[in-house]
Amino acid sequence: MTTLYIVGNGFDLWHGLPTRYCQFNEFAEETLSEVANFYSVDLANAGPWCDFENSLGRFNWRAFYNAHNYIDVEAESFRCSSVYSLEDDLVEQADQHVSEIRDCFQAWVTEIDISMVERKLVLVENAKFLTFNYTSTLESVYGIADEQVLHIHGKAEAFDELIFGHGDSMEEEPELDGNGDSNRTIFSDAEGSAKYPFYALQKPVEKVLKTHTSFFDSLGDTSEIVVVGHSLNKIDLPYFKKVVQRAPAAQWKVCCFTEKEKSHYVQTLVECGVPQRQIHVCGYSDLESVLHQGLT
Repeated sequence: MTTLYIVGNGFDLWHGLPTRYCQFNEFAEETLSEVANFYSVDLANAGPWCDFENSLGRFNWRAFYNAHNYIDVEAESFRCSSVYSLEDDLVEQADQHVSEIRDCFQAWVTEIDISMVERKLVLVENAKFLTFNYTSTLESVYGIADEQVLHIHGKAEAFDELIFGHGDSMEEEPELDGNGDSNRTIFSDAEGSAKYPFYALQKPVEKVLKTHTSFFDSLGDTSEIVVVGHSLNKIDLPYFKKVVQRAPAAQWKVCCFTEKEKSHYVQTLVECGVPQRQIHVCGYSDLESVLHQGLT
């Protein structure tokens, strides 16, 4: 019987690390200033990357396409062959666009300094850890062995390719219209190239789950699951559902900052398949006592 810790960004924040997306927004303010023009902001009075992963799902491919399309189809000099040049240019610009975002995010994470972080709790020995964080707080601060920790989205110190992204989908125009005629135009392929950043920056959850099948399959003897610092956001729920499937009898202990969060955690875990009687919620202030004394 073992304990599994599921660790999210709140864990690093609790330890005083500057890992909020608004801090990434400050870091990326100059580097991604032009890139940000193609993303709509859904937060009042906030920078474009303060809601980073969700913002990636609000990519305006039409604005991106128009910004790079200088073809005038009404001009006497227009030739259909120029559309191929437009497509090639959009492929190059889209690749560069995605690379700039990836490189900037990787640079920010790599610069996060954990050298002054101090321990805040005692962790169960020989536990397993599923962390969504890119930092090595568990290994460097708590002395957890590498083989006990799965960095599901990569680890900056290991120079992994960090995994991040949005969970939205795009409604594509069907190949045929209602009369069975093709909807394609001479610009269809160029428009498809303009959409590349949207698809390239989707979080590949199913691929990640498949990659780490052996880890999830090893959770059968898990008796206790402790969630620390994860908001149970929608895009990551497939991971939680997989854990529930592999460890259906485990007791869940979820740490939250506010009373308001409690109902969200309980409702979300129930939707993932956890019986409510197996869910216990605590605050960060009494996390250690809950872990070692249990709940009655």
